[in-house]
Amino acid sequence: MNKNILSNKWLQFGVSIFTFAYLALVSVLAVWTFLYEIRFRSERAFNVIYIAVSVIFLVLLLYTRKRLPTRIVAMTLLFPVFLLILFNSSRPVIFVPPLVVGVILFFASGAGESTKVIMGTIYILMYVVGLVGFWIACTLFGGSSVETKLNSEAPAEITGLYNMAQVENLNASSVSPDGKYRYYILDVQDNSRGKVIIVVEPNDLDREYRYFTLVEVGYTTRVAIHNVRGVTPDIRWVDGKTITYTFGDGEWRTSTVNEMKEKNYLRFLKIG
Repeated sequence: MNKNILSNKWLQFGVSIFTFAYLALVSVLAVWTFLYEIRFRSERAFNVIYIAVSVIFLVLLLYTRKRLPTRIVAMTLLFPVFLLILFNSSRPVIFVPPLVVGVILFFASGAGESTKVIMGTIYILMYVVGLVGFWIACTLFGGSSVETKLNSEAPAEITGLYNMAQVENLNASSVSPDGKYRYYILDVQDNSRGKVIIVVEPNDLDREYRYFTLVEVGYTTRVAIHNVRGVTPDIRWVDGKTITYTFGDGEWRTSTVNEMKEKNYLRFLKIG
C-alpha cells in the first residue's frame, strides 16, 4: 500500500513542484550574500538546520528525479551555487551542502543525456573559467593591501599591535546618538607602514533574523586615515553625523558625515 502511494504520479508531481523551494532558498541566499555580510547569532544552530534542510531536499529531489519540475531544478541549481562560491569562498558551510545536492542531482536526474552533456559543459566552463577569472580580477584590482576590521575575531598577529581593550570599548559605543550611523576601525597592511582607518557606515539598514543578521555593506565613508599601523585611536560622537577623534598625538580632529556614497557592488574585488 505504502509503495503504491509513493509511486503515485500526482504525489510525485506535487513533491517535485515543492522542490522549487530549495532552488529559491539557494538563490535567495546567493543574493543575500552578494548584498550583505552575514553575521551569525548562533552559527552552529544555523549550520545544523541548513545541512538538515539540504539533506531533506536531496531525498525529495531524488524521489522525484524523473519528474519535469525536478529535472528543471537539477539543471539550474548549480548556477546559484556558483554564485554562493564566489561570494562565500571563506565560508564553505554556505556553499558545500547545496553543491553536494546539485552535483548528485545533476547526474541522478531523469534529464536527457544530451541535456546533461550541454549543461555539464556550460557548468564546467562557468566554474573553471569563472572562478579563475574572479581570482585574477581580485588580484589585479584588489591590490596588495590587506584590510581587517579590529574586533575580537581579528587574527592575533593584528590585534597584538593594538590596545584591544580600548578598541572593544570603542566598538561598544560605535553607534551614533540617533542610531543612524556606526563606525569601525580598519587595520590596513600594505607594502609601506600600513594604515589605521576610521570608517563610518549606516546602522539602520541591517535585517535581523533568528539565527543571523544581514549587515548592510558597501555604503561606507572613510572619515580618517592614519599612515602608521598599530596606533589605537580614540573616537567620540559629537552628534548624529559628527565624530571627533585622535590618533594618540593629543590633537583632536573633527569629521562630519554628510552622506554615504552610492553602494559599492564590487566590494568583493575591493574596488572603491
